[in-house]
Amino acid sequence: MNSTLNNVLWLISLTAGFAAVVLFSYLDEQFGLGLLYRVLILLGLLGISLGVLSQTNFGKNATKLISDSRFEVAKVVWPSRGETTQMTIVVLVMVLLLALVFWGLDSLLSFLSKFILS
Repeated sequence: MNSTLNNVLWLISLTAGFAAVVLFSYLDEQFGLGLLYRVLILLGLLGISLGVLSQTNFGKNATKLISDSRFEVAKVVWPSRGETTQMTIVVLVMVLLLALVFWGLDSLLSFLSKFILS
């Protein structure tokens, strides 16, 4: 894609996104337009902004990345409910044991420091 065309598309996309945010606030203050209409205008302009942005080099690469990511997530083998519960219990037991070890170590060091300093 031509660099100039890419820059023009970026400018159009940024202008539409900026206009969406400004109009969302401006239409409430000046015209008292309802929230539903302001949100619809906001979503419409943001949709236009993203649509134009998807035509740039960056947008095409981002679209490909998202597509590839969805494909990779589909290949992941997720743990079963039983495995998840079992690992959660193991983690909780280890956290409890380490908390007790650190509490005991803290108590011992506190006792020793009081003994040495008094």
